[in-house]
Amino acid sequence: MQITGKYGFVTVNGRTLRFLNQRSREWTHPYEYPPHPGGTLTSSGCGIFSACHAAEVMSGKRVSPELLADFSCREGGRGDDGTNRPKLLAAMQEKGLAASYGFRYDGDGLLNDHEALWKTMQEGGCALCNLRVGHIVTLIAAREQNGERQLLAMDCHSESGDERVRDHVIEVVETSAVVSPITNQRGLVTGYQVNYGLFWVPLSLPRDFNLLHPLNKETEEATC
Repeated sequence: MQITGKYGFVTVNGRTLRFLNQRSREWTHPYEYPPHPGGTLTSSGCGIFSACHAAEVMSGKRVSPELLADFSCREGGRGDDGTNRPKLLAAMQEKGLAASYGFRYDGDGLLNDHEALWKTMQEGGCALCNLRVGHIVTLIAAREQNGERQLLAMDCHSESGDERVRDHVIEVVETSAVVSPITNQRGLVTGYQVNYGLFWVPLSLPRDFNLLHPLNKETEEATC
């Protein structure tokens, strides 16, 4: 099965997850930064899609990207180059959205402590991060294979074939294939390309990550 529209469904580790496909031009909902009007979820929404992916993994809830984008704009989470993750996540924590989506954010900014990342993932958490500068993805699972610690990236822009990422891809999830058109300078479709939205990478690749900690039972009861 191949994903061609706004979203598709991928089964991984026994769970069926909704994959939000940023490559789809149908994501026309505004996500604007006032000095540079015209932004949409297609052009600037990787942080929003990634947060939605994390919320579903950690709580089972499928979050509306449109509503979260509006929340981000209201709360200062929209920055000049996309989503300001620390501000968005801090607002989600403060307003109770984080708890309702199954995680806790400790306001730890953009980290590069891979041991802390591994520990969080082993405990059932997620992370938002960069695999390459300027694009946000979700880390949703961890494994150790052939003596190497690896993480499963859920990438709304399906950049498994990007020249800055592809040499680090260990394995792709075949059912996460995303088909998108190739256009020339006149906007005419000249062909199609296939990339993958879920793929395994080494622990050493992610950078500038925000850790999303799973709620323990006591915390869940306190927020009911």
